[in-house]
Amino acid sequence: MGRDGQGLRHMRSDPLTIDHKPVDVSIVLVTFNRANFIRRTLETIAGQTYPYFEVLICDDCSTDNTEGICQEFVTHDSRFKYLKNNENLRMPGNLNAGIRRARHEFIAILHDGDIYAPTLIEKWRAALIKYPSAGFVFNRYRHLSKDGLSGLATGPFPELMAGKDFLNRCFADRDLQCPVWGTVMARKAVYERIGLFDRRYGFFSDMDMWFRIAELFDVAHVPEVLIDLPHRAVMPHLFDKFNIVAHSTIFRIYWKAKIKHYRDEPLTVFAELAKQAWGYFISLAGRLLKKIRW
Repeated sequence: MGRDGQGLRHMRSDPLTIDHKPVDVSIVLVTFNRANFIRRTLETIAGQTYPYFEVLICDDCSTDNTEGICQEFVTHDSRFKYLKNNENLRMPGNLNAGIRRARHEFIAILHDGDIYAPTLIEKWRAALIKYPSAGFVFNRYRHLSKDGLSGLATGPFPELMAGKDFLNRCFADRDLQCPVWGTVMARKAVYERIGLFDRRYGFFSDMDMWFRIAELFDVAHVPEVLIDLPHRAVMPHLFDKFNIVAHSTIFRIYWKAKIKHYRDEPLTVFAELAKQAWGYFISLAGRLLKKIRW
């Protein structure tokens, strides 16, 4: 079962009274048809070293046994709450539903299937407390291979970046690969100020959100691998990041963010958009050719 091999038996039954310390973290865990993978994710959340949180499991109308597995955790640990949508809202709508229900100062967004280090919540929370100017915090990630061995981690970032430096680093990537992969902790006040996820962007609405936050706030980073991402051959993605529609959506997100970021520099806007269009064409052509070859 869990990392300690004890499974559900060692879950806390009344976390709100531990050391008489109040809860200050809401974890929004979005899920859809992940019965084969979500148990391990829930176990890594239950085993966090920082225990003062609520977990809102936001199920987007799963048709498999996802609900049954989640209810096991709800039964044994009062921190866990299971919320099933009345209709399929898709990823950004599901996230928004969870954020609206979140009650606490810090909101962590997690995804079904990922594997979380036991210190994830503790270190995310500590970073936002240490850096009050930061709107959100993320960390390094690690890909797992098909056999579960460690793959390559993402590149390093400083512990605190000005929002404009974060954006400039994102904008410099020719392949438009955002370094934040959907899992962060943000302040509730940030969402109250800038709004929720834009459902027009579907699975990629998180990129738009991080760019919007970075326009107004600094960005914190924990320079450690705290999240393992299973190989897509083991846990298939629910979307294809490399089709034309996905590429055009990502292109529009970056385009919108650059226009806003460089709004007072018209020449820079023109240069950035021309560079993005050319880089997009080269990247897309390369991926299409690779698909044709194989």
